[in-house]
Amino acid sequence: MIVVHELAHLKEKEHNKAFYQLCEHMLPDYHQLELEMRLYLTQMELTLPSGSR
Repeated sequence: MIVVHELAHLKEKEHNKAFYQLCEHMLPDYHQLELEMRLYLTQMELTLPSGSR
């Protein structure tokens, strides 16, 4: 998902509709994977001791 996101930036600089359409073209379940990544990162932020970040 992250690789697709960065590849899309080579063509579309902004996070606009065209950007997300390109991401979905390259990876059909892009939005689901992005959501799961955001949830994972939020969980990590909330559960790691503050000195570990």
